[in-house]
Amino acid sequence: MKKLMTLCLTLIMMPMFTEISVSAFNLPDIEMIKTLNPDLNIDKVIDEIPKDASLKDPNLVLVNRENPIDSSLDVPLTYTENDIPYHQEIEEAVLDLFTAALDADHHLYAVSGYRTVDQQAANFDARMNLYLADGYDEETAYYMTDLFVAPAEASEHSTGLALDLLGTDWDQYGGDLHQAYKDYPSAIWMAEHAADYGFIIRYLDGKQEITQYEYEPWHLRYVRVEHAQIMMKHNLVLEEYLTLIQHRDDNE
Repeated sequence: MKKLMTLCLTLIMMPMFTEISVSAFNLPDIEMIKTLNPDLNIDKVIDEIPKDASLKDPNLVLVNRENPIDSSLDVPLTYTENDIPYHQEIEEAVLDLFTAALDADHHLYAVSGYRTVDQQAANFDARMNLYLADGYDEETAYYMTDLFVAPAEASEHSTGLALDLLGTDWDQYGGDLHQAYKDYPSAIWMAEHAADYGFIIRYLDGKQEITQYEYEPWHLRYVRVEHAQIMMKHNLVLEEYLTLIQHRDDNE
């Protein structure tokens, strides 16, 4: 990621997290946001952002390649019907999302949720080993794995705020985490309605330069309703939204 600015801060966590300590956020430069979103009225969007929106909000915690998670984080967990763990503080939002989807004739289920840093490392190695077993050389296997699977301390799943969700309409066509899922009714419904329950499609198509990950129509991240709706409305990813908050704060 180019034109990164370092924001030195200490996250003061609300009751949602037992403890998260992040010494710095690396965010895209505001000029990069303008370049990638030429039709975006930056000032207008900033006016829409809640006045209390803050980089210290635990719901907006940023975890990516540039912002590793604290491996000692203790996440209180609850579980989906099929025993996938996630942060207990977003249980109501998850249940509401599933219920609304079912009311719209889409049966969603989780295929992945919370992972420890060690589990994420094992997940990365397992995917890479599959490519090696298929005959790819080590460099190519690493590259292909890295397109979708985060390094050990760079996965949002370790916050408990991210879930990989699929619909049963996709099962008969493979049930794997594949970008083709975006064209199926349940995925379309999630893209259009997840924000109403506080979730965003975290890795959007066309935003790979910022997120450094390929498009994932199945990967939902909780950020709170008011933030999710603004991000969805303006096609923003979390890095961009946080940059706008910081830009606002710097110019107040």
